[in-house]
Amino acid sequence: MPERGGDVVVPAEFGAGEWPLHITIVPPFQSELDADAVAALLPRGPRIPVVAGCRASFGHRRAVPVTLIRPNPALLALHAACVDALEAAGAVVADQRHIRAGYRPHASDQRFGALAPGDHASLAELAIVERTPGSRRRVAVRIPLA
Repeated sequence: MPERGGDVVVPAEFGAGEWPLHITIVPPFQSELDADAVAALLPRGPRIPVVAGCRASFGHRRAVPVTLIRPNPALLALHAACVDALEAAGAVVADQRHIRAGYRPHASDQRFGALAPGDHASLAELAIVERTPGSRRRVAVRIPLA
C-alpha cells in the first residue's frame, strides 16, 4: 500500500467499491493455501519508493482511471518474485496478460484518493486481501516492508 507523508490507514475490512489507495503487485489469484501460508512465500524487503507517472484508463472499456507508477528495478523485482513464488506453490493468476512483461504498475483512483503525476510515495507493506461473502474485502495478512 502506498504511503504519502505518513502511514495510510487501511481498514481491516471494506466494501468492493471502497478500496484504499494501493498499488497492485499481483493481480487476483487463486490458491489452495491459506493467507498465512501465502504470506510466508512472499519476499520481505525494504520500503520501495515510487513516483507517479502519467494518467491512463484501464479496463476493457477504458473506464477505470489510474495513475501509472514509473517502473523501477525494486518494484519490478518484487512483482516478479511474488508471481514466481505464488506460481511455484500452485497458485493460479487469473489474468496472465498482466504479469511479468505485461505488468503495468498503477494506482487506480479510489473514492478517497488518487495519486497525481509526479507524486512521490513509498510502498510500505504488502497486503493479502481476501474476498469475503457478498461484496466485502478483508485484509487477511499485512507484511510490513522495513
